[in-house]
Amino acid sequence: MLNLIKYEFIRKYRLISIVLITALALNLLIMTRGPEGSVLFLTLSPFHLYILYFVDIIKMYSDDLNKKTGYMLFMTPSSGYRIISSKLIAAVIEGFGLLLIYFLFFALNGVYILVSLDETVDFSSIISNINKIFSGSLGYGFNIFHLFMLLQTILILIIAFITTIYTAITIRKSLFSEAKFGGLFSFIIFLLINWIVSTLSNGFYNFLSKVSPYYNSLDNIAGAGRFTPETLMMIFIPIIGFSIIQATALSWISGYLLEKKINL
Repeated sequence: MLNLIKYEFIRKYRLISIVLITALALNLLIMTRGPEGSVLFLTLSPFHLYILYFVDIIKMYSDDLNKKTGYMLFMTPSSGYRIISSKLIAAVIEGFGLLLIYFLFFALNGVYILVSLDETVDFSSIISNINKIFSGSLGYGFNIFHLFMLLQTILILIIAFITTIYTAITIRKSLFSEAKFGGLFSFIIFLLINWIVSTLSNGFYNFLSKVSPYYNSLDNIAGAGRFTPETLMMIFIPIIGFSIIQATALSWISGYLLEKKINL
């Protein structure tokens, strides 16, 4: 499986390099606007990176199943379970790698902000000053901890959503490989999978709302005027847990179809 994971990164290292170089150049350009420019970059860049990340992950899997260049992967002695697992592990590594790179951008911009304000450059000062800017711009006592919790949860949600697309593509290429209007079938399957996932998740969260008042309504938390780390954890933990279960189940289905039913 290690070789499969390495193969995934070998295929995309050029794209990743281009994206990172472009992000660095854009960051340096936006820095010319002062500390506000740095905060703008730190606020918007993760979402643009996640969009590129999402498109890249889906496109590579689709190409593997639909283009001749990807057929060699399925001619290896690796099982379908190993192939789909390696792709998801590579996606997780790439996603958390982006978070690490974002942290480095965070440190770079934090140092720049401190220098601009003629303050001492140390880790605690970086955190304190950026927290003040975030809180003033976004309200609700928003700080760095909130930001990284949010980004981590979004990443896990994206990976879970990717598994629904993987499963729809795999079903299309296996069970309905000979059917006409394959693209339409794939889209309908994708909608059906997400409807099932949405129904199950709603039932799960409704159950939690009966067990604990913390999950009853987000309006109460917003009305309090402050998102504390504790309340965010109470919100994010069940979301993360359900997403992990979803990703595991759909990956098993995709692996089974790749192993038993795939028609290249």
